[in-house]
Amino acid sequence: MSSINKPMVLIVVGIAVFTDMLIYGMIVPILPGYVSQLGVSQTAIGFLFASYAFALLVAIPIMGVWSDRYGRRAPMLWGLLGLACANLLYCFANGFIMLIIARVLQGVSAAITWTAGLALLADVFPDPEERGKSMGIALSGQAIGTLLGPAIGGWLYQWQGYQAPFLFATLLVLIDGFLRYFYVKDAPHTDIQAEISWRKIMNIRPLVIISGVTLLGAIIPSVLEPTLPIYLHRTLNTSPGVIGLLFGIPTLAYAFSAPIIGKLSVAWGRIKVMMVGLLISGVSLTLLTLGHSITSIIMVLVPLGIGLGLLLAPALSEMAEIADKHDLSYGVVYSIYNTVYSVGMFVGPALGGVLAELFGLQVALTIIGSVSVFYLLVLFVKRGSFFPTKKLNLPS
Repeated sequence: MSSINKPMVLIVVGIAVFTDMLIYGMIVPILPGYVSQLGVSQTAIGFLFASYAFALLVAIPIMGVWSDRYGRRAPMLWGLLGLACANLLYCFANGFIMLIIARVLQGVSAAITWTAGLALLADVFPDPEERGKSMGIALSGQAIGTLLGPAIGGWLYQWQGYQAPFLFATLLVLIDGFLRYFYVKDAPHTDIQAEISWRKIMNIRPLVIISGVTLLGAIIPSVLEPTLPIYLHRTLNTSPGVIGLLFGIPTLAYAFSAPIIGKLSVAWGRIKVMMVGLLISGVSLTLLTLGHSITSIIMVLVPLGIGLGLLLAPALSEMAEIADKHDLSYGVVYSIYNTVYSVGMFVGPALGGVLAELFGLQVALTIIGSVSVFYLLVLFVKRGSFFPTKKLNLPS
């Protein structure tokens, strides 16, 4: 492993994650309006957004096996080629089918980034403490890409038209490709993978319950991707640039509240923090379109981002503790987390599109927000049976 430049591997994987999430976010303020001009229904737009998550969900286990069998370098290079093709399809698409193909290619490419890329970090940084730090640094690219993507995509679209964001994304892919080609090398890794017994997992009720929290944490933001841009444009005549900035607000709120969420998880217990997150997220989602101004939208998007942070950050830590108690590997538990999150990313846009077309956006958001509040009650009822009461520290 001496020939491997470990800092550069960390930089390359971080850039790969950043590029993937930036391009994912760039599409949010652009695609719904563009597709609606093609005469496509709100339901179809929802399934267009969901196709990314469906491809991601299907491809993750396949890409995991591929990278274990043939090394990390080849999948990462082929994945980047797929992402470049997806960008070109987006750029020159003149029909709905081409956009679906582009979205699927983008999902498969993301699956490679999230399997081969993170597995490469695990290979190169075998020490657990060093590995944890490297994963944290690399995944910061996810937050930055998620934050900047919608704003960059919206403003480029408003400034230079539909093709500009995708040409910019293609330039990023070329830079990413240069780095992957010259700095990604296969490192020694173990082919032994913990076997997942789904019967055993389904019998671990705390894990199932926390997976439900994770599912809602993915559904709530993704339901807005195909629906909110159209609402903002039609109702408030909002420009794509402003729509992009609005989608960055929850991510900013999440980032700024992260240190406080960590302290609350220690002081209150993770279960109680997740219950508060379910309440804030559900209520915020329901209130989102009740106001009829950009200011009112912003005032709701801020607590929505904080609520999502209160959901997802403690859920991941709680899963690690469940793994310790039930002799599961962290790899298995985090694979479950990623799988459940991918399912949520698929269900959110598809369900949001269908409900918005049938009942209108306000009713659609109210239904999903109500599910979040209902799940709070489930968590409250089950807290004593499946989770240690000492962690709740509930007032008498």
